[in-house]
Formats: sequence, structure tokens, C-alpha cells
Amino acid sequence: MSTLSKKHHYIPQFYLRGFTDENGYFTVYDKQLNVFRKSRPENEFYEKHRNTTNLGGEKSVIVENMYSHLESISAITVAAIEKSTHTDKIITIENILGLKFFVETMRWRNPAMDELYNTIIPNLSIEDFGLTLHGCSEEQKVEIKARIMSEPDIHKMLRPAIAAMGLNSPKTKDDSYNGYKWNITYHDGGFPITGDFPIIFNPKSVNEGLDNELILPLSSNRTVIVSKIRKVKQLPDVFSIEKDLAMIHLAKRFVCCKRDDYLKFMINYYKVHQNKINDKFLEKMFLDLS
Repeated sequence: MSTLSKKHHYIPQFYLRGFTDENGYFTVYDKQLNVFRKSRPENEFYEKHRNTTNLGGEKSVIVENMYSHLESISAITVAAIEKSTHTDKIITIENILGLKFFVETMRWRNPAMDELYNTIIPNLSIEDFGLTLHGCSEEQKVEIKARIMSEPDIHKMLRPAIAAMGLNSPKTKDDSYNGYKWNITYHDGGFPITGDFPIIFNPKSVNEGLDNELILPLSSNRTVIVSKIRKVKQLPDVFSIEKDLAMIHLAKRFVCCKRDDYLKFMINYYKVHQNKINDKFLEKMFLDLS
């Protein structure tokens, strides 16, 4: 009998490897315990049995396997961008779609979204996920649907589909796949910070579905910026520092960086100035690039 996986990463390991040093390590800071530690991607940003289900007395990691499959799709897009140079025409419809899918998948599988997901799921039906019932009366359908949608393990199994639902959201504008506001910035040799919620959304556009303005450190060498900004290939130093402060602020508990000394400096700086890191600070980040 095969052993079921226990470590269920909510941040993909292939993504985390983009923030490690030449030996595959990074320094992790625990905001809750106020401690630093040297570690590797396989040992961080996971919860034990997070995606394990137990339906009918049989344990399964089908949800974890679903996420692994979705990761393999996103990894292709991320690898293509990582291999590109600033002269390449990397902003294609295929890569925009791949990045949107990556952002939504990583967003909705994150523990930081648990509370919101738990408020959304009671208002959905199996039809919202493309499921239907056949061979039973209307009365039986109502009862079966209610039982299905009240089962916590079913909630786990439906969660990976939330990202796909977002891609088809009526809030998504026709021009959201237009490359004019998509930017890839290049900073080879950099050492940015990422965290357990690595997507910086512009608070002014956070309710606009997939038309959100956002900043996503894609690796130590690439950053995705979705906003109507002046075209830049190299991030200004001030913006890079502000981005790292935002990453520390938005993290629920953990942040990491390949440079131990830089992470410790930024954590100390954040502690002094954290009262200034708020929605206005995040909005200004986008304005400064316009």
C-alpha cells in the first residue's frame, strides 16, 4: 500500500526554487516567532495533510494531486519567462493566460484565503462547478446537492476549480488579455523577498476580478507587473525596496530571501516603519510607476 503524501505546499516548490541561492537554500523569517532559519523549498510553505480528504472512510490526496497537475502547467509559463531576455517578445496571449492561471491558482489555494473561501462556498451550487445530477427526482436532487455542498472534504475538492471559474468570470474585461498593461522586469543577480502570500494587489482594483493590478515577484530575476505603467525593464531601487516591504507586510507568517543579511536588514527596517505600510502605501507603489 502506497504512503500518502503529508507535506502539502500552498506555495509551489518550483516557484520557491526561483528564490534560492546557488546551493538551493534561502533564509526564512517567521513573523509569529520572530526567528530566522536556513532552509530549502521542500521544507517550507506547507501544511501537513492540508489537502487530504476522507470520504467514506478512505483517505485520499486527490486534491493535492490536482494541485500538482496545475503546477506542472504553470511551471511551463514561468520557465519560459525565466529563460527570456529583455529583448524577447515574451508578452503573448498564451503567457498572459498562463500567468493569470498561475496567479489565481496560487491565490485561492493559499491559507490566507481560507476565511473568504469558507464564506463563498455556501453560496455556490454544484452547477457552478459544471456538475449535474441525473436519474433522480427533483426532490432527491435538492437533498443530494445540499449534502454534497455541506461536506467539508467536498469543499477541498472543489477549491482548485475556483481559479478556472475566475478565468471565465463575467467581470473579466475583453481587454484583460491585452498585453499593454503586462510588464516583465528583469533584474539578474537580484535577491528579492517573497512570502506566503506573494501577490501584491493594488487595493484600488482588488475587486475587479482578473483585471486586478498586481505585482508578483516571479523569481529572483523576474517580476511581473500588471498595471498601466511606463514600460520599464529594470526596476528602480526604491521600488524594489518598497516591494519587499509590501511582501513582508502581506505575509501571514513566513517570508524568505536568498540573502540572509538583506532579509534581516529589511525585517528590522519593516519593524520600525510598519505603521506606514498600509493600503495607501500599496497604491502609491503603482502610482510611482505610472
